[in-house]
Amino acid sequence: MSYTIDTNLAASQLPDGFLSGTSDFLCTLFNRPKKVIMGQLRSGQEFDFSGSSDPCIVMKLTRGSLRPDMPIDEEVIEQYVATISEYLQNALGVHKSRIMIFYYEHDMALIGNNGKTLKRIWSEIGKFPSD
Repeated sequence: MSYTIDTNLAASQLPDGFLSGTSDFLCTLFNRPKKVIMGQLRSGQEFDFSGSSDPCIVMKLTRGSLRPDMPIDEEVIEQYVATISEYLQNALGVHKSRIMIFYYEHDMALIGNNGKTLKRIWSEIGKFPSD
């Protein structure tokens, strides 16, 4: 699982440990070990979000899946988006109306790390958690 958070907040406005804490939060939310997550934080970006430069966040989240061809359950995605938005609002003080989340699922056989696909890495870790 990987995620990128872009924000127009300055680095000085972000709490210490925010990126690591966000990884912990997402691992708990998606029932994944920290071994299979990577996060990136880019602060101080310029945005025109709904015609305003007020504080905002754009998050891109990619989750590996064993069944990426299955129909997406919009209600489940909305629950994830609501939970993540609430977390980001509380952690950074940006209202959830100013948070945009792009959620992607990809076949784990098409994502790699350390010379292996995530599908192979999961086979070495153990049973893939059910969603």
